[in-house]
Amino acid sequence: MIFVRMIGRGFVFVGLLFAILGVGLWMSGADITLPAGKLWFDLDSASPNTTQALIQRYIHAGLWDSVIVPLLNRPAWEAFAILVLVFTLVGGLMSSVGRRRRRRYFEN
Repeated sequence: MIFVRMIGRGFVFVGLLFAILGVGLWMSGADITLPAGKLWFDLDSASPNTTQALIQRYIHAGLWDSVIVPLLNRPAWEAFAILVLVFTLVGGLMSSVGRRRRRRYFEN
């Protein structure tokens, strides 16, 4: 159970990193109303192709087309908000797995 909780904390950490990245892009003056894929390509043109190849070869071929491409077609602010919510919710749920709740007994 401790392994699952540590992975959950990692997910929460990644969610917070996406939040910091989104706010950083906004504060730097980047146009966050552009689609996330275009903004990513404008920032680093080689990275999207490399990431696509890695995901399709080593994780799952259908993940790129069914999950990531629709996310990259959304405005950047919306894509970051979705990523932050998903990572923090999944991480929070994983972090709380196996924890016992304390019972509090109140004396009169």
